[in-house]
Amino acid sequence: MNERDLRYFVAIVDCRGIGAAAQRLGVTQPAVTKCVDRLEDVLRTPLLSRKGRYVELTPAGILFHRRAKAILLRMEDAMQELSNHATGHSGHVRLGAAATMTEALLPGALKRVMRETPGITIELATGMNDVLREALRENRLDLLISPTAEGGDEFESEPLISDRVVVVARRGHPLCSTPSTMADMLHYEWILPPSTVALRRWLDHSFERAGLSHPRVQVEVNSLVLMPRLIGDTDLISFASSQKLDGTGLVEIACPETTHDRSFGLLYRRDAFRSPAVDTVAAFLRSVTKG
Repeated sequence: MNERDLRYFVAIVDCRGIGAAAQRLGVTQPAVTKCVDRLEDVLRTPLLSRKGRYVELTPAGILFHRRAKAILLRMEDAMQELSNHATGHSGHVRLGAAATMTEALLPGALKRVMRETPGITIELATGMNDVLREALRENRLDLLISPTAEGGDEFESEPLISDRVVVVARRGHPLCSTPSTMADMLHYEWILPPSTVALRRWLDHSFERAGLSHPRVQVEVNSLVLMPRLIGDTDLISFASSQKLDGTGLVEIACPETTHDRSFGLLYRRDAFRSPAVDTVAAFLRSVTKG
């Protein structure tokens, strides 16, 4: 068993077929088939079952696929550690950032990168936290700015800044005229992120704890940056950071039960190698919050 066999096997699973994997790898189909034969011979158990042009994992194959990906990830970490510059003044950083914090943290940090460490290049990805955490989990990101409570035991987290999420509506909305309850909010349709997003789950659970049904979602979006314009002159309501309301025409619908205080910070893949360039960018992000 060697690194090449592990890569070939993972490619077979990703492509769902030996022929497609061979094409992706740039090798012959017999070479890929021999890889499977070698692995099954060493492990003394079938790993794949063939269904025409496609393959399916056996129970043993499912377990081996997970282990193979973990081994290759560790090897990639080792190669990165050996190849990156030790100074932290050059290198490439794949940074993910939740849209809520992009304007609050990134401009100042990026200015310092350009001014003090121009040898560092940054690949920036923004989006919903669930999508970004998956990218971090799969080593497609080195560093993530995200709500730290969503890291759990899977990620190492470092709090940087506080944020408050509240129910919002257009200025002049009927809910603005009198103190509103959660029951009052259920008389209106909502615009919210998908149910896989932690912020949406927190809101749903808040209504559950109050013995109420979940908010009725009329529009589901994967980017709350669009939310103010989508609400427009409608009576839709939403759930958003109070720091992002200035200039949007939206106002907070005050209600303690639907006010969510959270901490934003840095998330890393636990036990993963962090290059000096990643540490440098993280230090610049810390300096922005302290400044």
